[in-house]
Amino acid sequence: PLNFAAMAEDHQGQIQVLENTYIMKPQDNEKFKVNEVTKAVKALLDERLRGKKYDSNESAQLSKELCTEIKEKVKEIGAPRHKLVVQVTIGEVQGQGVRIASRCLWDVETDNHASAHYTNPHLYCVAMVFACYYE
Repeated sequence: PLNFAAMAEDHQGQIQVLENTYIMKPQDNEKFKVNEVTKAVKALLDERLRGKKYDSNESAQLSKELCTEIKEKVKEIGAPRHKLVVQVTIGEVQGQGVRIASRCLWDVETDNHASAHYTNPHLYCVAMVFACYYE
């Protein structure tokens, strides 16, 4: 019997056998580009949030939209074989201090993260992108 990872049907209806690649680490050109992603996320936050005022009714939807846009931007920059997790927090500026932290269990050689923040007199936004290499 054949031992294979998966079967897929191609366009002609023939069955293709897909084997594991056993690629355990990304190539140098496939690594998550932290500096490039950070710059892109900062630019996106500045573009989308400049001049906005905090609205509690709108912030949940805005966070979802920003997450989607950031994920698409990171995919354009390139992070093949990485699972992306994007978290965006938006809050109202009222003279308070805010500290946002996260913990992850990952491989320090292949996984990475980037974060960016935006502040204006009315709101603050923190965006975090986590990239976990998928074998």
